[in-house]
Amino acid sequence: MNGEKVMDKLDDYIDSNVNRFVEDLKRLCRQPSISAQNKGVKECAELLKEMMSEVGIDVKVVPVKNGNPVVFGELKSGKAKQTLGFYNHYDVQPPEPLELWDSPPFKAEIRNGKIYARGVSDNKGNIVARLEAVRAWLDIFGELPVNLKFFIEGEEEIGSPHLEFFVKNNMNLLKADGYVWEGDGVDQQGRPSITLGAKGILYVEFRAKCAKRDIHSSNAPLVPNPAWRLVWLLSMLKGPDEKIKIPGWYDEVIPPTETEIRLLKEAPFNEKASKEELGLKEYLLGLTGVEAQKALRFSPTCNIAGFNAGYSGPGAKTVLPSEAIAKVDFRLVEAQKPDVLFVKLKKYLEENGFGDIELVSLGGYEPAKTPPDNPFAVRIIETAEKVYGTKPVVWPTTAGTSPIYVIRNWMGIPVASGGGVGYPGSKVHAPNENIRIKDYVNSVKYVASLIGSYKTS
Repeated sequence: MNGEKVMDKLDDYIDSNVNRFVEDLKRLCRQPSISAQNKGVKECAELLKEMMSEVGIDVKVVPVKNGNPVVFGELKSGKAKQTLGFYNHYDVQPPEPLELWDSPPFKAEIRNGKIYARGVSDNKGNIVARLEAVRAWLDIFGELPVNLKFFIEGEEEIGSPHLEFFVKNNMNLLKADGYVWEGDGVDQQGRPSITLGAKGILYVEFRAKCAKRDIHSSNAPLVPNPAWRLVWLLSMLKGPDEKIKIPGWYDEVIPPTETEIRLLKEAPFNEKASKEELGLKEYLLGLTGVEAQKALRFSPTCNIAGFNAGYSGPGAKTVLPSEAIAKVDFRLVEAQKPDVLFVKLKKYLEENGFGDIELVSLGGYEPAKTPPDNPFAVRIIETAEKVYGTKPVVWPTTAGTSPIYVIRNWMGIPVASGGGVGYPGSKVHAPNENIRIKDYVNSVKYVASLIGSYKTS
């Protein structure tokens, strides 16, 4: 049977089982799994195990010391030599504020062709779409042309604090030829989005302390003010040119390739609408077009995320604070390492008279990318064009951060994200999170087609 006939059978099966697939997704969405509040997490892992077993996947719930369990599934396929991996997370964000939901966040209500539920887009819809694609293959053909592994964690929404430990201790278990990450969706024009990388991050906190208690500000000529200490410190981190001043900060940076720049040029970018939405007349340094996208996705950043000191209530209070705290996040690009940069930052402070400032690391991720011409990336891209009938938007990397480095960097396995259930109106992390049923169905077809792409490999 040729590839077209295979996909025709799969598409017919999927179209005939949409109602069943929707009910399966509602079943998972109705189970709360709020990692930040430790609500329903273990119950969701067990439910996911049950649902995966029903499809025919060999699955186990793996305990994680002091953390939420990992759900790991595997489906071996006859003579297949290649293995396709899927990474997802079953935990969700807290649904508050509840009063802004038009229906209860864990009811999974359908309205106007959309499913509304906390986690339906991020990330349960992608999980179930992948399971349904496997169900379709097994029900029609009895066997898959590729081995599958499902790596589903329960702590992504709280920063994946135990992910590194789990991966370090389970590399043989997780080994595959390529991993599809959570799953991008479609843009406003219905074009599928493919993402091949993510920036890293180093998040730090500066703590300055002077007097043992807050005092009257009339003592300012004699008593040092920790807020001023931090202001002077922060002014040394970055200049008006947006360049980070810490020596050696850019030493490991690898600039984007010609192919990656070409992808930026091909990608849609509604610059005018973006500025209007943010109420901006222009971006920093007057950047525009491809140069703006290049800065967004390929430049290290230094951002003051928070500053707290003294009195900030209504009216006046003449106080000299005893302590001040500033939080700063540094976004990292290929091939910067957060632990190496933390040492450079600490040395920089000490050499410039700020050794008394307490520097605390609040965590970090390495950046990671898969080259656009990598065979796995090409497979992901070509499958998207085939299923959606239009050329996908391919992003070499995101401006944000995701822990793909544990698979891409540590294990040398290509990683890409695509074929997901989301769309620009999904309201991820917000009240009334939703997906469109048509996007959910297309996601099932995408995964089924991706599996089918191994049939002649």
